[in-house]
Amino acid sequence: MNLRMRSTMALACWSALLSCGGKGKPAPAAPPVPGSGTGVATDSDGAGDSDGAGGGSAPSPAPPAIADRSPELFMPPLKGIGLGQTVSFSTAAIDQDLDDIAVTVSSMPASARFDPITQTITWTPTRDDVKAGKGEFSLDIKDLDHPKKVMAETWQWPVSAKKVALPVAPRASDAAETLFTIRDPRRVEAAAKAYPFDAMLALGATMSRPSLSADVLAKLGPPDKKALFRSFLKGLAATHKNPRLDPDAKEFDKASFGNPKDWKLVVVRPRIDKKFHELRLVYQAVKAPEPVFAMFRVRPVQDHPAIPPEAKTENNKVFAELFWRHLLGTDGAPNPKLVADPRAHGKAVLAFVKGVLTYKGKEPWAQSGFIALPTEARMGGGSARNPDGSYASGDGWAWSVVKPMVGADGTAQSYVNIGIPGFWTQTVPSPDKKAWIGTCAPPFDPDDPKHRPGWEVLCRKALGFVDLPDASSGKVAPAKIDAVNLFKDHKLGPAVARLPLDDGRRDHGEENGMTCAQCHMRNFGVRDYADAATADPSAGLPTGRNRALPTLNFQIIPTHTWEAFTLEFMQDQECKAKKHLEVALGKAPALGCPLADPAAPRITGPLAAPLTP
Repeated sequence: MNLRMRSTMALACWSALLSCGGKGKPAPAAPPVPGSGTGVATDSDGAGDSDGAGGGSAPSPAPPAIADRSPELFMPPLKGIGLGQTVSFSTAAIDQDLDDIAVTVSSMPASARFDPITQTITWTPTRDDVKAGKGEFSLDIKDLDHPKKVMAETWQWPVSAKKVALPVAPRASDAAETLFTIRDPRRVEAAAKAYPFDAMLALGATMSRPSLSADVLAKLGPPDKKALFRSFLKGLAATHKNPRLDPDAKEFDKASFGNPKDWKLVVVRPRIDKKFHELRLVYQAVKAPEPVFAMFRVRPVQDHPAIPPEAKTENNKVFAELFWRHLLGTDGAPNPKLVADPRAHGKAVLAFVKGVLTYKGKEPWAQSGFIALPTEARMGGGSARNPDGSYASGDGWAWSVVKPMVGADGTAQSYVNIGIPGFWTQTVPSPDKKAWIGTCAPPFDPDDPKHRPGWEVLCRKALGFVDLPDASSGKVAPAKIDAVNLFKDHKLGPAVARLPLDDGRRDHGEENGMTCAQCHMRNFGVRDYADAATADPSAGLPTGRNRALPTLNFQIIPTHTWEAFTLEFMQDQECKAKKHLEVALGKAPALGCPLADPAAPRITGPLAAPLTP
């Protein structure tokens, strides 16, 4: 079958977290028929029970089973490349059926090098390439779950004596660019200068301390930025099994990863769509040829189980006030002066960030809280290895989450990989019947007669999440890494048996009710705002699934393009911010919600940079 080619270099895309275990890739826009997966934990009936108004956890009707789909490859949208100019790009493929895919490079210019573990080509053309007038790369793609599927792809670009401008993502809406994904370097510069990466690591450790006991605090010394940075790298190296990330390894890539000054703040991302609104500060290892990101999640109040219900109200009101004061105009629309003046907007962004990071209320829990530090990188965590350590298959991408934990001797904190919430496995109406909430499906719920002993450790009842299952020790535990090639049986089985992946009700869960690996290769949009049942149980069950979109290619920063889902997600953010700001502050902002307007045009494809000079 033909591979689908689309102009999109794989940078990173994520707004969340993840975990570790089996084999596989996330589910597609049309997920398997309920009960059809080969899940490690099974639900005997595979169908949803009726749990109140709207039919409880019963899924909307499943579409017909889909024939096996070919993997997709994403050709970088280069116009060409010049002598001595260096570009790095991905060869990773995405397979919506979670098949095990191996991509290798069979031929390429002598001036290029390929790291199969990270699925990255780095190319600096020489005079020989200029004489040839082109650079050609031949890729072989094998579906290891279907051995007869062997495909080939050729990428070719002109080579010239002069450097060629690289594609840059065009500007999206004012709301996207100045409120929800603030990415213009001029708009981020002030915050980046005020909060360098190692300082944020130390601040995260400090913000985590109020939840510690007096005895523990008495032994702790001040946060050590150098030691914290080192522990962060060690955790990342463990996630990806890549010594290039390990400061103790002879293969350590010090030039790319060794200096915290080269981990730059690249995106400021306010999130007003959470139960607790939060701020996300996305840093990137900018000298690495691969996409490597770390995202600090912070909010105005502490993050620990003992905080009272009123903490949510205070958190959301404080966050909303700071957001409106610094980023919106008096009418609650994007401030036109800040839209027109990136430097002035940058100062406002810094004031907003500082307000969140330094908040101090009257209660002990009412002080800025550190939630977690998720990471996303294409450094080999999603690549299976042969016995000799060489590449076997996979796309290289993996996700993890670290937190600053107190060491065994009690004198210092270090960033440690933790188990991460997985996703919704079923949904039921809330007690007041006004919303859908997540609950653990029967195999994971210890109070359910269908519960599978041992698997209850994956159920986080307070969140309605089920973690990804790491059974590597012989005993099930929450996993500490996620990748597209992990947990195939779980992701295609019990994880979606009662709630298909593209069921719009998932959107109400934290992180869209799914794991990062699944979210970042999705080929469908957000919930259908025109179908009331996707939000209101009293309207019954959803009549369909989320609409199809081009596959999201691991995007976190719109570099050369805005992917279709990223654009629609920005619209979704605006809709939710409009609602939540009014709830928190009692006044309606002048924001739009095109997803709720039947007459508004729908996004159908990416917003790409022009391919002509």
